[in-house]
Amino acid sequence: MKAMKKILIKEIIERGLFSIASSFDKNKWILLKNGDRAPVFLSASKFGSFPELMRKVNKLIIKTIKNKNIVFDQIVGVPYGGLPFSFGVATILRAPCLSIRKEGPKNYDITDELMGVYKKGERILIVENATITANTVIELVNKLRKEGLRIIDVITVVDSGGIARDNLRKHKLSLHALFTWKDLYDAYKRKNLHLIDEKMRNYLDNLFD
Repeated sequence: MKAMKKILIKEIIERGLFSIASSFDKNKWILLKNGDRAPVFLSASKFGSFPELMRKVNKLIIKTIKNKNIVFDQIVGVPYGGLPFSFGVATILRAPCLSIRKEGPKNYDITDELMGVYKKGERILIVENATITANTVIELVNKLRKEGLRIIDVITVVDSGGIARDNLRKHKLSLHALFTWKDLYDAYKRKNLHLIDEKMRNYLDNLFD
């Protein structure tokens, strides 16, 4: 697992999928979909442009499932970042996969918000691309639980190492992260130290200490 992670982190950095804000000025930090700004960012949506890298990440997810003895009946990816990973893992394992309409139920036909065939009581594995607060994951879990589905485990490609794990624990959920921001930052710094603003480097060194 460790060797596989090291190889993947190296590829992620080489592909330019991990970014650090160019300035210590928070107004120039990387804009996130929720409107917040972050000093570091993983472009998980671009993984699909590198099929071999995507395959390796999905294999690492599967190794995590096996090593953690995670039992599930179906897989659900968090829209939209988690979907490529959930679909990929489900295809490799030949496991059923559900998806949820992020914009809510359609109002012009009978299609429900949750798409797929499922039974109440089934155990669902959640797959996400990145977790910071995990609020998006919790929102999805609440919807699935209202449908009578059971959720215990969440796998994320990268976790901030902050409050996400504690937030999920409050909802009786276990978080399993392939990487942390610190993993990616340390690898990026070793290769691109000269590209990091000095104030930003000092800030991130303390943040990820």
